[in-house]
Amino acid sequence: MAIANIPNYGGGIKICPEACYNDELFDICIVHDLTKWELLRTFPKAYKGKHVHHPSVTMIRGKQVDVTTEWPVLVQGDGEILTKTPVNVTIEKNALLII
Repeated sequence: MAIANIPNYGGGIKICPEACYNDELFDICIVHDLTKWELLRTFPKAYKGKHVHHPSVTMIRGKQVDVTTEWPVLVQGDGEILTKTPVNVTIEKNALLII
């Protein structure tokens, strides 16, 4: 699962290709029911944002995201470990000044 407000991750991976930093919405990419083999075949498509067409990829949008898991899972933000699940993520207008 990836929650984003910009399209790209490090290295140019377009994990949420339709994400826009000023639309006041998170773009959420959820990958489910994907075998390791399918993941290896599908992941390169993420560099062009084409992974979103795979049946095991669900794209949704929202202002608030609650993530719960059966057991604690690490949560990262911009490559840094922030906490473990469960976690609540909320978007706030004008909370970050980008220069």
